[in-house]
Amino acid sequence: MRRDDNTQDERLARAEFYDASWDRWQDMIRYSPAPRLRREKALGWLREHRPATVLDVGCGNGELLSEVQRVLPGARLTGADISPAVVAANAARFPGMAFAVMNLDEDAQAPMERHDAVVCMEVVEHCLDPEAALERLAALTGHVLVLSVPCGPLFALDRQVGHTLHFAPADIVPLLERAGLRVELAQRWGFPFFNLYKHAINLRPQAMAEAFLSDKPYSAGQKLLASAALAAFRLCLPWWGYQLFVVARRKTSGKASAGTTK
Repeated sequence: MRRDDNTQDERLARAEFYDASWDRWQDMIRYSPAPRLRREKALGWLREHRPATVLDVGCGNGELLSEVQRVLPGARLTGADISPAVVAANAARFPGMAFAVMNLDEDAQAPMERHDAVVCMEVVEHCLDPEAALERLAALTGHVLVLSVPCGPLFALDRQVGHTLHFAPADIVPLLERAGLRVELAQRWGFPFFNLYKHAINLRPQAMAEAFLSDKPYSAGQKLLASAALAAFRLCLPWWGYQLFVVARRKTSGKASAGTTK
């Protein structure tokens, strides 16, 4: 999974790209069915583990952290993102949380301490060095890591939002195991409706980007369409899908790894 074009110029360009993009993507993150479904899944796993500290790597506009705050009101919450602009905006919007600039492609880490739970959704596929990014996430994990990455085809819209490659469980699980985590779940979720959705929105990728990835607020019709798609996503099966969810726990014994789904 390593890439050789991991240059400082490209890293800086990516930070600038996300500085500009997060402001445009506010409604997409808030209303689009895929981010909403991922937040629902992550919140469910966090409820099970009841962590005292949570780090969201690639926190974007803080939408997940605001929901974690409601579900786990006593937890200490930290967000990290490659974009200095979004980190500054979040610090002003959420004074009770901590925020830091973090680039998973860089050796220097902030914050350095481990957190009970680390959540990283739809970030590793943007990294220039996914292997190193996974190792850094594992190093930050005190108890449980909740990870999502795409595992289907690399579509045109994916490339527009900065994806460099997509994954299979066999790409992720061994790396996390070697980094000291025990994978409890590696789930290829999304069949059939999420898969169909991905194909449908890529029939006319430029038109979809202009409609749903611009700085225009979502209309009432777009919000209704997004909610209908979310309802369909909740019926998806946890195998044969284009979305990979991984839950891994820091190793405390010699237990065998959990199996992966198809």
